[in-house]
Amino acid sequence: MSIANRLLNLFLPKENQNEGEDYASKILAFSISCWILIIFFVVLSVSAFLVSNNLLAIVSASGVMLIGLFMGLYTKNNSYNPTYNYSVLFVAAVVFEFIIWSGSIGITSAIAIGLLPMISAATLGHKKGTIVNIIFLAVAIIGLFAPTDIFNNNEELPFVFKGLFIVSFIAVMLLANLLDAIKVKFMHSMEKGVLDLKTTNKQHQVFISGLSHQIRTPLNNIMVIANLLESITIDEKQKDLIDTIHASTNNLVNVVNSMVEISNIDIKERGSISIPFNLYSTINSTIKIFSTQNTNNIPFNLKIDGSIPDNLLGDPVRIKQIFLNLIESILKNKGVGKANINIIVSKRDETDKNIDLNVEVKSDKPLLLPLNHDQNLFVTNDNSITPANSQSYINILELSITQKLIESNGGKLSVQLTPENSSFSFPYSLEKVGSIQLKDQQQSEDKENLARTEMNRAQGLSIKLEDANVLLVEDNLINQKIVVLSLKKLVKSIDIANNGKEALDKFGSSKFDIILMDIQMPIMNGIVSTKKIREIESSSTSRIPIIAITANALLGDKEECLSAGMDDYISKPFQIEVLIQKMKNLLGA
Repeated sequence: MSIANRLLNLFLPKENQNEGEDYASKILAFSISCWILIIFFVVLSVSAFLVSNNLLAIVSASGVMLIGLFMGLYTKNNSYNPTYNYSVLFVAAVVFEFIIWSGSIGITSAIAIGLLPMISAATLGHKKGTIVNIIFLAVAIIGLFAPTDIFNNNEELPFVFKGLFIVSFIAVMLLANLLDAIKVKFMHSMEKGVLDLKTTNKQHQVFISGLSHQIRTPLNNIMVIANLLESITIDEKQKDLIDTIHASTNNLVNVVNSMVEISNIDIKERGSISIPFNLYSTINSTIKIFSTQNTNNIPFNLKIDGSIPDNLLGDPVRIKQIFLNLIESILKNKGVGKANINIIVSKRDETDKNIDLNVEVKSDKPLLLPLNHDQNLFVTNDNSITPANSQSYINILELSITQKLIESNGGKLSVQLTPENSSFSFPYSLEKVGSIQLKDQQQSEDKENLARTEMNRAQGLSIKLEDANVLLVEDNLINQKIVVLSLKKLVKSIDIANNGKEALDKFGSSKFDIILMDIQMPIMNGIVSTKKIREIESSSTSRIPIIAITANALLGDKEECLSAGMDDYISKPFQIEVLIQKMKNLLGA
């Protein structure tokens, strides 16, 4: 392979190796043909000079110089041009015809002339190459069999030699055409295969996009209902169960995000939530989910440093997600036998506002990792990966989502596996109750909306959320009910449009302060509806804020919404607090 690559680099410049297959092959054929002809003409010129055939030596040397000139022009232009092919073939044909007509043809020159059909077919294709070869052969036959009273240079050549030369030339011409035709057919077959593959991939993308949309909508309903239950639940145990529903739903969201290979928007949005919670109760309730399952029968041991406050500020749902994933990974890969799982939370550092923790989840049994994806064999981890590094373990144990959750808090997941035990550790920062700290994402969102908010206030357009008239554009009745239940006590009124066409009608007949726009709807989708609203507004100075609320979360969906004229974007499933904050930002309150 290295020899082939060296030859490729020799005859095909690197800047042309990324050209299309057809052009690259023609450039390569041109380069090789030029070098073959130059070598032959140099040898022929030297041989003719040694036997005092000066005219043939001059003609051959002229062919070398002309072909070298065309190669230089090609290199300078650095692009494929068929004119160079025709020029080189013309020079070669003239030199070969001179050899034939001058009677200087021999076995060596006959073999060299036999290369002409191969060169013409390779550089011009079998159709155009055939025309060139037929013209050349016709002129050569005239030179071979011209009457003796006109030319007598070839009268001493045996008739059999002349016949064999013609037959051999025709045979080589047919072979060259056949090879080129096979190459063209193979290329067409390859192109068809690529097109079929692209079509299949497109169908897969459409299927995954539709599946993602179908999954996200009910997930969003579950999350919003959990929020509503949380707002009316005062029992601590019930609240803890609702948090577990949140954590499990978020895990499903992250799985969907990974399936469609998009940036995890929901992790970033969830990062803005900071509420008081009990650290021990949060972790302990997660443990109980597994300890109450008879199939596991796993003893847990939870130890939290006594110097850590009971109540802290943070996101208990995200903490539940992390422990759910780590414990599930241990149980799934622990092999046969009972394992004891120890969870140790210690204090790393503490300030007036924050406390930095170190969390470790340990099992006294080794984890068994798959040898590869094609076999069902399992081996102990100390033989499966060398050198042992956390990232390799994270990938194999499918803990990428957990890693993102920890990284969003500023930490890093570390995995240590030995033939005797397994350990997962990571740092985690929380706020003390009563401390005030602006999150990075809150600062970023404030900066993004500061200009619009100040402009609205300057124009007297700022509106409090409780005074806002909202237009919800949504075709799904369950989704309509969910959003209305979530917002009806927070806003002045909510009107509903079942599609983009109804939204346009209501926009023209009523005054709204903000629009919540779905994307996929019958009759008229949210993108078209938004563009038409912006067209109507272009003749006035008003601009109503529009937030896209959609299950479309593939790469490019957010950009499409914003380019259509929407002011913000949120993907399903979402936290209702995030939607409320976005509404407040756009209303300028």
